[in-house]
Amino acid sequence: MSTYADRKKPVRAAPPYSELLPINPHEAVLGTQNAILSGTGKQYYVPDYEGCLSIKTVVLGSATWEAARRRFVVHENSYLILNDRQRYTITIDSAREVTTFCLFFQRGFVEDVFRGTVTPATDLLDSPQLPNSFPLGFREKLETGGNGLLGSIWKLRNRILQGVTSRGALQENFYQIAGEMVRHHKDADSAAAKLPALRASTRQELYVRLLRGRDYLLSSLDQPIQLSDIARAACLSPYHFHRTFTRAFGETPQRYLTRQRLERAGLLLGQKERSVMEVCLECGFESPSSFSSVFRRHFGVSPRDFKRRTTRH
Repeated sequence: MSTYADRKKPVRAAPPYSELLPINPHEAVLGTQNAILSGTGKQYYVPDYEGCLSIKTVVLGSATWEAARRRFVVHENSYLILNDRQRYTITIDSAREVTTFCLFFQRGFVEDVFRGTVTPATDLLDSPQLPNSFPLGFREKLETGGNGLLGSIWKLRNRILQGVTSRGALQENFYQIAGEMVRHHKDADSAAAKLPALRASTRQELYVRLLRGRDYLLSSLDQPIQLSDIARAACLSPYHFHRTFTRAFGETPQRYLTRQRLERAGLLLGQKERSVMEVCLECGFESPSSFSSVFRRHFGVSPRDFKRRTTRH
């Protein structure tokens, strides 16, 4: 068993390019340079691990991270950012193989990108080096593929699998992804500022609670959940949660939940070994008929026709 998180046994043999790129490196490398950990397995558990700033993604299946007394279930269409020095536990317990693909950042790398986007050019010329005491803390929350960052990660993974990237190109990819992280970080601050509260501290606390509710929702795509369950996870009343969630994210919690389930269903239907019934249950739909009806309205075709089109090649 590996001694550090996000790398599972059994791990299939690494391709030749792993000798040239920082992919599944020794634990001591993490935090000293940008690196990637990826592995495939059915069972895996590492408790209370302290890592550097990282992005957790799952290519196939689902994995659970626990951090700061919170639980995050990452599916194929979501990702999780965990801050530097954050202690966390990763658990995989699945009948099917699960594949993770996690990016670990060199300490100071993303902070330098952030500083370069918010600091006037004259100041950057006068002080080109990043001060050691310049911390950057991200909101530790689940996000979905809709904001583009996950797509950039998948493109990086595909280039690696195709053997068409190098250390220099990998560094460029990490800069692009770090830039997107910083942009989304600032967008979240703007979203929090628009919430209906007089005091800035109240708006920030309300936004944190909304994110906790959304994390619960995204971690429960395969479970029957009610608005009251999500609001309870956010420590808000159901009506207050519903109203502010809709204002913050542009759609009601129920519509958001249904859309996320459908987007995951579309990904799973593209896997040859998954039946329509299995996808229906894994995505939290009550019955095949309701799944088919909602899926057709969203994608324009039935789940069965969608599967035939996406898996025929």
